[in-house]
Amino acid sequence: MAETESIVASEAGPGTIARYQHGWRSGKPVEDPEKLKRWGLVGAKPSEYLVCTRGGVVDRKRSGQGRRIFKWPWESIAIVPTTLQRIEFTADQITREHVGVSVTGIAVYRIAEPVLAAHVLNFTYVEAASEKLGATLREMFVGAARRLIANLALDECLTRRKETIAGYLMEEIAPVVGGHGAAADTTNRGWGVVLDTIEIQQVTVQSQQVFADLQAPFRAAIAGRAELADLDRKRAVAERRAVTAREIRALEAQAEAEATEVEAREAARRAEIAANATRQVTELERDKALHQIRIAEEQRRAKATADAAAVEAERVRLEALHRQSVLQLEHERALANERQAHDTELARLRSELAIELRTREADAREHENQLDAGHQRRLAELERELAQVRARQALVAGLPQIALALRQQVGELNVTQIGPGDGAPGVLSAVPAAIAQLLALAKSFGIDPAGEN
Repeated sequence: MAETESIVASEAGPGTIARYQHGWRSGKPVEDPEKLKRWGLVGAKPSEYLVCTRGGVVDRKRSGQGRRIFKWPWESIAIVPTTLQRIEFTADQITREHVGVSVTGIAVYRIAEPVLAAHVLNFTYVEAASEKLGATLREMFVGAARRLIANLALDECLTRRKETIAGYLMEEIAPVVGGHGAAADTTNRGWGVVLDTIEIQQVTVQSQQVFADLQAPFRAAIAGRAELADLDRKRAVAERRAVTAREIRALEAQAEAEATEVEAREAARRAEIAANATRQVTELERDKALHQIRIAEEQRRAKATADAAAVEAERVRLEALHRQSVLQLEHERALANERQAHDTELARLRSELAIELRTREADAREHENQLDAGHQRRLAELERELAQVRARQALVAGLPQIALALRQQVGELNVTQIGPGDGAPGVLSAVPAAIAQLLALAKSFGIDPAGEN
């Protein structure tokens, strides 16, 4: 984009499109610079269709809805919006009766064939192409509407706007901008645009006088119906008033008759009341006497009942005292039995405890005796072992003297035992064994008892 171009966007309010102020694109809407790259990554939104052209031929593989590709300098990219678009149009025209009317409507369209639309419009600049498409459609709608209104009557324009105007515009323009072209289009291609709906919002008669004249018959009819309704209302009110007056007079006569009847009934009622009052006084006096008699009888019965109740209460009290004394005696007897059983059980437990103590003392003494006997035996064994150790020590200490004494030649050693025979061990049975041990011990010290050394 040229450096001389500038954008007027700061003064644009809500709903106003920012436009270029200078340069060869002055007055045109501002474009997204990401979509005008000479090369680099270019992407379309999910609601846009990317058309990639190389060498004048559309590359179908690199084109698609919401596509994102890398654009080379020898490629052309067109991004076509496929969302719903809305335009408004207003057409002023005179009808067949030469009455000027103004028709305002809206049209909703969308691009259904993006590749075809990219051929007929330069969607390299998306905003400018969309604006140009909307302006073209608006002018087509205005022209078609004017041509149609010129051949219609005013009543048809006012009452049949959907069937006449909107339907005609849809039939005439939809094939031109669609994917098939108009009836006389030899290329049979169209623009790739689909018209979803055309709505005529308002049809206004431009002349106030004509509009007032159109409304005059309806206003007169409405005024006539209003006056007739007022007359009917007045007649109904008069009839209702007459009926109400007759009803009021009849009610007054009926009220007078009822008042006379009420007075007669009231006189009879007063006489009856007086007679009833006399009779009631007599009955009251008799009832009073009977009441006093009943009171006296009730007092006598109450006194008798009270006396009987007192006697019964005394009897109940005596019976309660008797039951209480019996229960106390039984309780004391049960306590005594329980105390005796407890004492017997306590004595038995004491005797068993004494027997158990004596048994445990005997066992303890027997255990102590066993321990003392074992201790004495152990002491005897220790003393015997100690004596043997001491004898060995004395023998070892006297070995040199014994060895010197044994330097002389030892001949025969005869041991004579006096005592029981038959192989039974005697007193001197251990002497030969001791001498043998002594000789062996001397040899261990290098002393030969036979005199060899």
